[in-house]
Amino acid sequence: MQFSLSIATFVLAMTASAAPSVKRQNIIASGDNTVGSIFMFGDPAPARQILYTGGSCGLSTYFPNAVDPSVPLVAMPAQVFDQFGAAQHNQLCAKIITINHNGVTRQAAVADRNASPSIDMTLDLWEAFGGHDGDGSVIQGFSWSIAA
Repeated sequence: MQFSLSIATFVLAMTASAAPSVKRQNIIASGDNTVGSIFMFGDPAPARQILYTGGSCGLSTYFPNAVDPSVPLVAMPAQVFDQFGAAQHNQLCAKIITINHNGVTRQAAVADRNASPSIDMTLDLWEAFGGHDGDGSVIQGFSWSIAA
């Protein structure tokens, strides 16, 4: 018994030391059971342009090189967004949000604030979670986090 306890302790110690070090991200906001919706039907390019140039964050003016053009954009619910400042001074602006739903994980950049309780998404992101162009629905049960 003593011998097997020693072996077990040794194996656990070796496993812990062999595990890769994981860099913890500083999460500044997160949520569960959040509603998602589509920002605008049709081609995602016009919706991206509206959010990029006219969104509360002013990405085109205040964060011109901070967001990769291939990353979808979102508008965060006011009750979340407003906790972190106003307009382009908001701490969530241009940050990457990681969104999960039913085993699908995608990332987007925060570009705007919306008055609804949902995360508004461009069509490319909406479809990744099973939404369809023109369906007019919402999807329940998203979890999300935004790292500093």
